[in-house]
Amino acid sequence: MGERYDARKLVQRLNEKIGNQLNPRDTLFIGVVLKGLPVAYFLARMNDAVENFIPIVAHRPLPMQHHVDSYFPSPEWQTYFQGRLDNCDSLLIADDVVNTGFTKQRLESIVYSLTREKEVHRWFAALVLNRKNLANLSFISPSDVFIMQVNAKVVECDWGLITIPLWDLPIKETHQRCEDYFQRFWLSEQRFITITY
Repeated sequence: MGERYDARKLVQRLNEKIGNQLNPRDTLFIGVVLKGLPVAYFLARMNDAVENFIPIVAHRPLPMQHHVDSYFPSPEWQTYFQGRLDNCDSLLIADDVVNTGFTKQRLESIVYSLTREKEVHRWFAALVLNRKNLANLSFISPSDVFIMQVNAKVVECDWGLITIPLWDLPIKETHQRCEDYFQRFWLSEQRFITITY
């Protein structure tokens, strides 16, 4: 039997929690299509900081589900990222669920490589940490922020779509496509996370 949670309320709680530790207006919000993207975009939007939202497109080769390749949607985003980084003190990777922790590790290594020459506070936050499937306890840092920590068989997120096509889109069009998705699937409809023990 699964327990169902309102995803919007969980993101609002996450926003309150991170707001006690960093200044959202001076923070870059990074989210992976489509897992962490709604969470990161929602956080940026709630803090009137959509210009600080950075999408990452992730690809998992089927034979190697633990291996994640992540990219900016276009070369323009690399330049945009560096420009926004110069105006921000913090960077937050936002995700929906941490299961094995491999995606988290990969994203953190990418972000570190992109920011190693700048002094910036790096944070990680997710709605749910599922400790049952965690591959290594060292994948989790004491500074990581989670709204729920569970030992569940399955944690499923209903985000309405499987993905949002963002490849090679200009910055403005990417932000508009994310806003259109958010309006349709998060404001007009309810989104849920189901946890099965």
